[in-house]
Amino acid sequence: MFKVKKTMDVLPPLKNKKSEERVPTTELQGAKGERSIKETLIAKGTVLTGEISNESDVLVEGSVVGDIHSSRSIRIGQEGNVQGTLTAEKITINGYLKGRCQAVSVKILSQGRLDGDIHASELSIECGGIFNGNSQHITDKSTNPRINSDKEIAVIAPAVVSETEPSNIESL
Repeated sequence: MFKVKKTMDVLPPLKNKKSEERVPTTELQGAKGERSIKETLIAKGTVLTGEISNESDVLVEGSVVGDIHSSRSIRIGQEGNVQGTLTAEKITINGYLKGRCQAVSVKILSQGRLDGDIHASELSIECGGIFNGNSQHITDKSTNPRINSDKEIAVIAPAVVSETEPSNIESL
């Protein structure tokens, strides 16, 4: 009845160089092409095991078992599931995180759940969001979270002396 002409675009084959690393990204451009934002996407149905480290935004809609380091932001979508440590300038959780996150700003949205520890300057939890764990306020916003993530924190408390024990201090 109708004649449909099907055309198929064929992409040139990718160069296969060992020295080049290809990171899957999506690129968004403004109307004039002035601004370019790159985002690494771990899509729904994807299971990734290992460490991710990059300078772009990261959006997790699939599953990640391992650490994610970004110099910008990390977002866990509603279908996202992460087990590991997140380190970024800004972290937004609307899925599930089991582990630790360190950032200047951490947001747990209404569908988000975090079981673990938070080290951040700013923390917000929307109604419906769940947080089970410990949080520590970081006072220096200019601190690079990646540098601090490997440091151990030591707390030294003064010794408590009970009143019933004899004192070694002599009265004058």
